[in-house]
Amino acid sequence: MTRIIEIINEEISAIKKDKDVEIFNYNTIINDVWRDKVFEAQKFQRINFDLENNDSSGQKKTFYVKENLRKDQPIKYEFNAELMKAGGDWEYPVMYFRLEFTHDYFYGNKRFRDNPEFIWDLDKKPKSKLNDDFVIIPPAEVGNKIIKKNDDYTGKDYDWFAYQDNDMTKEDKKLAEITDADEKNCWVWLKDLLEKLVEDRHEMLD
Repeated sequence: MTRIIEIINEEISAIKKDKDVEIFNYNTIINDVWRDKVFEAQKFQRINFDLENNDSSGQKKTFYVKENLRKDQPIKYEFNAELMKAGGDWEYPVMYFRLEFTHDYFYGNKRFRDNPEFIWDLDKKPKSKLNDDFVIIPPAEVGNKIIKKNDDYTGKDYDWFAYQDNDMTKEDKKLAEITDADEKNCWVWLKDLLEKLVEDRHEMLD
């Protein structure tokens, strides 16, 4: 009874938050919005992995690439990127990037419309609430943990798959684990890719 009275008499505490601090949890909504983007990237790049476990690595970067639109008119491109890791309960994680092109520039290159190199080269992009946002999946050669399709992996729509946690040898398990070096290599790959994207655009403008 005494404790109940203490609870009743307790004052409610309130801490004022800055207007730029988000106090509500929108993670479910955010993940739902990005989910379609992941599916689009998987289909385009022919890479399959589940999204049962889909989390941020905690690594986020903003890239700036400077180019001259004209000799006396420099222009700066800005890209936001977040490294994510996803996979099923019986899969090893696969890395992918959430990307945002922050300026309303035309990033697609007409040269690639008949044979698009990246998902933003598509002539008709899927409708989405994220108009300038894309997902891109780093390839295996830069450290991402995906395996080429073989007799154990079925699915005509995909060529690459996440490692499956079944009957794997110790050596295979070691190969399937993401290391700090793998993450670093993927960031370097993304940086080079964005630089190429800007160069291609300006070559097209020229």
